[in-house]
Amino acid sequence: MKQAYLDLDLIQLSTENAAVHLNKEFVLIDNLDEVPEQTNMEMEFVNHPVKLSFTIAIFCLTGRMSVQINLQEFELRANDILIVLEGSIGEYRGMSDDTRIAVIAFSSEYFQTALQVDATMSLQHKLYSSPFYHLSPAAMKETMAIYRLMKAKIAETDNPFRKGVLLGYTQVLTYNSYKYLLAADADDGKLNGKSGRQQELYTRFIREVQKSYTKERSISYYANVLCVTPKYLSQVVYKVSGRFASDWITDFVILESKALLKSRKYTIQQVADMLNFSNQSFFGKYFKSKVGCSPSEYQKT
Repeated sequence: MKQAYLDLDLIQLSTENAAVHLNKEFVLIDNLDEVPEQTNMEMEFVNHPVKLSFTIAIFCLTGRMSVQINLQEFELRANDILIVLEGSIGEYRGMSDDTRIAVIAFSSEYFQTALQVDATMSLQHKLYSSPFYHLSPAAMKETMAIYRLMKAKIAETDNPFRKGVLLGYTQVLTYNSYKYLLAADADDGKLNGKSGRQQELYTRFIREVQKSYTKERSISYYANVLCVTPKYLSQVVYKVSGRFASDWITDFVILESKALLKSRKYTIQQVADMLNFSNQSFFGKYFKSKVGCSPSEYQKT
């Protein structure tokens, strides 16, 4: 079995066969020009959770691609886009033979310089809440035209201004994405019966869990951070997501545990310490109760 990464960074991503990159901080990967029998996008980290140390945008032109991002399942089809922010835990599940995708992965520098601070924070909030959107055929066509310009610019190895140009192209794509997200939000507002305040609280809860689950596993902690009672937080999270707050916390811990164990960089004791368990035995019981096997058994699978 291939060894999974604990932290997938741009340096590792840039080594993929289909990748082109600028200084290993801006990476493009696609199979747009391949015929079906040549398609080979089964990356080394398939079917294992990895933590992303960069932002990534995946554009699907045809076919189907399955991924899990922060415990949510997504299936991309034609003209779908998935934008995943740095720090997320993802798992690539595979794709159909007829799938054509383009991937843009970049360091935070490229994202943060694209918008003013208030707009950047608003966009990040929207992407934490819902990273998946459907584009019109015209919007996807424009996006792919910009993608190909990016790819051509990276190939100009004698051009000392490549980074500046890529920052400009990224700015165009980011503003376009912001426009699409605002339009999608307007449509959702007409159809979605959930309270905006409740959705906001749920989104903030998930973000806090994502920041602190390696140290804090109690609902009380997150309720205190969000200035609500544990009971109210649990009720809202369940109403919005259909899952209990404790389930979300547990799943993040287990997902991180799996990534750490599969990396084979750490002993089980070290994993227990990194996730703030009092001892290896307690971690082992916790893991087995949720996964159905011991940490050592899971590591060997």
